[in-house]
Amino acid sequence: MSDSYSNFYESSNLFHGAMMHVMGTRLDALILHPDKNVSLQCWVEIENEIFRLSKMFNKFDKESELYSINRQAVHSPVSVKDELWSVLVDCRQYHAMTLGYFDISLKDFNQVLLDNKRYTVFFQDQDIQLDLGAYVKGYALEKIRDILQPKGISCALINFGNSSVLALGAHPFGDNWSIGIEDPYNPQNTLGIVELKDNTLSTSGNMPSHTKHILDPHTGTYSEVRKIVSVKAINAIDAEVLSTSLMIAPDEAAPAITSNFVIDEYLSFNL
Repeated sequence: MSDSYSNFYESSNLFHGAMMHVMGTRLDALILHPDKNVSLQCWVEIENEIFRLSKMFNKFDKESELYSINRQAVHSPVSVKDELWSVLVDCRQYHAMTLGYFDISLKDFNQVLLDNKRYTVFFQDQDIQLDLGAYVKGYALEKIRDILQPKGISCALINFGNSSVLALGAHPFGDNWSIGIEDPYNPQNTLGIVELKDNTLSTSGNMPSHTKHILDPHTGTYSEVRKIVSVKAINAIDAEVLSTSLMIAPDEAAPAITSNFVIDEYLSFNL
């Protein structure tokens, strides 16, 4: 974890930590606490947890559990450890809640058989490969929340490159944490400002350098629409799942999908 940085600013009791390349982006953590050692301990735990999750959920890492499942589950049922099992069950629920638009199988999650008694997973379609990219940052933010709150941290901002954000409390000199939504096709243009306080934000969309990365499981094609979707919600996983699903779902399906969630705000920009 040498590709990281941290500093404590005594004049403001502000700790800033950054991981430069993690989960496809940069992670920044701002933690306000009068005791430097408390903030530093939080940061060490955050780094360790992000490293652990990155390894566990990396489908390209031959040592990861997800890699093993993707290789073996088409041939026979594969036993799954408790944490990943809970994630897969969670994703099955989200698949139903989003009318099938959130689909970690990238094809048809109904062909992924989860045996609730044996804790095994089996693919009925040989083309299925589980991919947790649209879930893992939200999951990581909730894990980070679980690190911060027991240590009495009530003011913090955890930011995955502005695309996935957790806010505890408010900015020390304001009523909230303000996050700008950037237009990827016109970077000097801010599409909107989302105010966060004890909630989370997830933003999904296409950009000139990164198109065709959100697959519509109903059509089997990648979205190429010039669109940005931002969802503000208490739960970071809810926000992450929704922003991805609403990027590809037709506008007429959005009310039915959002009705299954508790969200604070939903913004969509056609560019």
